[in-house]
Amino acid sequence: MEKTKMDMNLPGVLITGASGFVGRHFLEAANGKFRLFCLARRSQFEAGIPRLENQRWTQVDIAHRDALLDVARCVNDHGGADYVLHLAGYYDFTYDEHPEYERTNIGGTANVLELASVLNVKRFLYSSSLAACPFPKEGETINEDAEAIADFPYARSKYAAETLIREHEGDFARSILRLAAIYSDWCEYPPVYAFLNTWLSNDWNRNMLGGRGKSAVPYLHIRDLIAILLRVMERSDALPHMSMYNASPSHTTSHEDLFCSATRYLFGEACTPVHIPRLLALPAVAVRQFVLDLLGRPPFERTWMMRYIDRDLLVDASRTHRELDWTPTPRYDLKRRMLILIENMKSHPETWRLRNEAAFVHVARRPNFVMSNHLRVMRDDIIRDVVETIRVEQRKWDFQDYERMAESTLVAYVTLFFEVLVSAIRTRDRTPVRTYVRLLAYHRRRQGFAREHLCTAIDSFRQVMRDYLIRKNDPIISRAHIHDYLDLSLQLALEEIEETYAQLDTRDGEHLPSNEDVNLLSDNMEMIRMVNELHDICQDGWELGTIFRSAVKNGEE
Repeated sequence: MEKTKMDMNLPGVLITGASGFVGRHFLEAANGKFRLFCLARRSQFEAGIPRLENQRWTQVDIAHRDALLDVARCVNDHGGADYVLHLAGYYDFTYDEHPEYERTNIGGTANVLELASVLNVKRFLYSSSLAACPFPKEGETINEDAEAIADFPYARSKYAAETLIREHEGDFARSILRLAAIYSDWCEYPPVYAFLNTWLSNDWNRNMLGGRGKSAVPYLHIRDLIAILLRVMERSDALPHMSMYNASPSHTTSHEDLFCSATRYLFGEACTPVHIPRLLALPAVAVRQFVLDLLGRPPFERTWMMRYIDRDLLVDASRTHRELDWTPTPRYDLKRRMLILIENMKSHPETWRLRNEAAFVHVARRPNFVMSNHLRVMRDDIIRDVVETIRVEQRKWDFQDYERMAESTLVAYVTLFFEVLVSAIRTRDRTPVRTYVRLLAYHRRRQGFAREHLCTAIDSFRQVMRDYLIRKNDPIISRAHIHDYLDLSLQLALEEIEETYAQLDTRDGEHLPSNEDVNLLSDNMEMIRMVNELHDICQDGWELGTIFRSAVKNGEE
């Protein structure tokens, strides 16, 4: 199987959570500097990330140990990795316990550590959070020696993951980076997005701030975060075997600072905030939360947030700045950068909305990803049943076309379309399905296959795969998901067959079948290239090249 060429002179980085906010920006900055091995639950198509040179993308759930360790083969086949950048993790703003904190943040981190050991990397970088540290007492700060022992689910999962990293017995060096609140020129940090939506609106509460407006956290621009990640890799050989860094400025920005900065840039002068005492803010937020939750429009502001009114998450990052010779860029300070955020908000409102709404979505388990995993596990049984269904349907309607096809050839084609279809479900990109079916229809038309015979064969996948998924009875996969990901993909395939046959019927000389042998696959180079391309993109362990070569050999004998 042909492999994508990568520049072996470049160091290799394996990135978990590559489709996320930080991951996307890291890939852009690291392009051309590293060989990039990208792991994510989403596909590149789904995440809107272009394919780059020296990049491999694998859809995988880090909580699935065996699937994650299979990635090592792909990485080693392409020169290995020098660094692991572990960005993947689960969080939300509900403050509720969620099984993903244990499954992904803790169990997933253990799996990624094991993968790093298998790959024999030089350094493991982990993105933790300053939010996992308790708010310091007055006169104190959070330095690099502070423990991430805040008492809420996300913080507890981060503390457990940090402990796993510190105590891991692998030979590789480790760096934990506790991140400030990360934002971009498009905001993409949900609390600030919610604040701006309120402060810059005509709503009755647009000028209200909880308490004295002194609630404060440190903010860091995404470009400064990428710079510190690259700096740790660049200086890895000179850094301690185990190191802790605060990826943050040594100052915080309060709600009142943000309010005045935002309103000044939008209205020409800062508005005067109306301060709501905490004792009044709490019941007001509770009532609003209760009503909007009942209406199915849960607000961002939750009652748990009221406990942090007028508290300051003050950080001392001086040791980090000194050891890494890195400091946040002054022009990226959020109060100053607010000008760019407001400009993007005003000039590109739809892009602003879409990018920020995407930042709110943290899907624990994606139905299309879960569905494709189930189908891959059941692959051999599904292929067997589809082949049998095609034979039964052909004989039931006295169709003869597929009777000309050897069993090994039919199995090869069924296997190939199964993989194309499952990849489309996994990536939510149906383009390969349509491309494959056009090629298939062209060859079948030249071989003298009737259109309805081919459509009946393709529709056999719907019958068999639906039955398997329904019997699986996974609560994450609804019948609506099966319709969206499976039924509509196959409906598009049938439409492509109809269209291709109609086009060929209108061509001069195409009304007669050719002498093309239905069992000779070696001439179908377009399909062979498609197999190679899909294998190169997905790297899910399926050996279509072997299957096709075997079928070619059997067909030529």
